[in-house]
Amino acid sequence: MRPALLIAFAALSLTACASTPEAPNDPFEPVNRAVLNFNLAADYAVVGPAARAYGAHTPGFIRTGIGNVLRNLREPAVFANLILQGQPGPAADAAFRFAANTTVGLGGLIDVAGREGAPRHEADFGQTLAVWGVGEGPYVVLPFLGPSSVRDTGGRVADRYAHPYNWSENWPDDTARWTERALRVGEIRLELEDTLAGLAQNREAEKADIYILLRETWRARRAAQIAAPRDQPAAPAPR
Repeated sequence: MRPALLIAFAALSLTACASTPEAPNDPFEPVNRAVLNFNLAADYAVVGPAARAYGAHTPGFIRTGIGNVLRNLREPAVFANLILQGQPGPAADAAFRFAANTTVGLGGLIDVAGREGAPRHEADFGQTLAVWGVGEGPYVVLPFLGPSSVRDTGGRVADRYAHPYNWSENWPDDTARWTERALRVGEIRLELEDTLAGLAQNREAEKADIYILLRETWRARRAAQIAAPRDQPAAPAPR
C-alpha cells in the first residue's frame, strides 16, 4: 500500500467542480471518522514534513524525471483497464507510451512518447467495474490511504497486479518497491500543499464538518472521473 496517498487525493477533490452524487451509502461513518482523524494526524506529523523536505532538497529537473517514471509505471494498468472498458484507441496510446518511454526514454525518465504526440490517459479497475455496472458500495476511509468505496478498494488491489513490479518475483527488491511508493506519495503531497493547509485551517476553526466535506467532494470527483470519456487525454500533472 502507498501511505497517505488517498489523503492527498481527497484533498485534491476539494478543487473539483462537479455535482454531488446521490445520498451517500455510509454505514461505517463512526469508524470512518476515527480513521480520518488518524490519517490527518499522520499527515501533520509525518507525511507533510517529509514531503516538504523532499521538495526543498530535490532539484526540479530530478523531480520531473521522477514524475515521468512514476507515471510510466502506471501505463500497464491503464492499458489493461482501457482494453477492459472497450477503448482500443486509448489503449494503443498507453501501450506505445510504455514501450517508447521504457526503452528510448530510459525507463520513463524522458517522456519520449509525449514529445511524439501520444496522449496520456487515465483508467483504473474501479472505473472498469463502474463501466460494467458495479455500484460503488459503502463509503470507507482506509488507514493511511483515505477516502474510497468498497468497489474502488477492490479495484486498487486488482490494479497492483498490472504493475511492472509484480511481473517478476525476484525483481525489484523491497527497497525499490518502498522507494517508489514513498516518491509517489511525496510528489502528490507536494502538489496539494496549499489545499491541505486550507483544510487544516478550516478544521481548526471548526468552520465545516471536514468529514462530510471530504466525503462529498471525493464522491463527486470520483463520479466525474468515471463519467468522463477515456478517449480524452489526461490532464497534465501539476508542478
